Amino acid sequence: MRACRNGGAAIEQALRQLDRAYFAVLMKEAERGLRDRDAACDLVQDTFIRVWQRCATFRGGSELLPWIKSILRHQLLDRLRADGREVPLGEDSGASPEVENRLLELSEDVAPNPEKEARQRELDQCFRRCWQRFVEAAPSHALVISWIAEDGLSHEEVAALLERTPGATREFISQCRKRARVHLDEWYRLAAGME
Repeated sequence: MRACRNGGAAIEQALRQLDRAYFAVLMKEAERGLRDRDAACDLVQDTFIRVWQRCATFRGGSELLPWIKSILRHQLLDRLRADGREVPLGEDSGASPEVENRLLELSEDVAPNPEKEARQRELDQCFRRCWQRFVEAAPSHALVISWIAEDGLSHEEVAALLERTPGATREFISQCRKRARVHLDEWYRLAAGME
């Protein structure tokens, strides 16, 4: 939100951080819908453009990833509704320098790097420790967070499982997220320091 207000280079930096944080999740969803890796990559990039265009409409009190996913899903539906599919870029397509640079960046991100792997292991171990403390301190809160984060359950599905009203469920999920943030604070700080 700060980057959206400030504009300029701040938006570019914010979009890079969003790309690093959410590209893999969005790409998986786009590939599942389009069944074409190149078209999915284009869709994710279009989604980040829309995020930039609509950043002023994001309400800071809600979660960021679901908002971005909703933009991706609308883009995906629009793409699927269009009868013609885009032709994937081939090696002789004369791709623009921007596309070639982005593909190079992506290939560098997946190339094995011992230093990155060691940092990732450290981050994973930290998360497991923090999560275990969270599970021990607040098992029901941790369960709800795992339903949402791992299983992708909607608020309505969580409400049905908890047998609560939608309003009570929203409040409980908010409490769960707050408790998770407290227990995962060490992991958040470590992850931020590794960027």
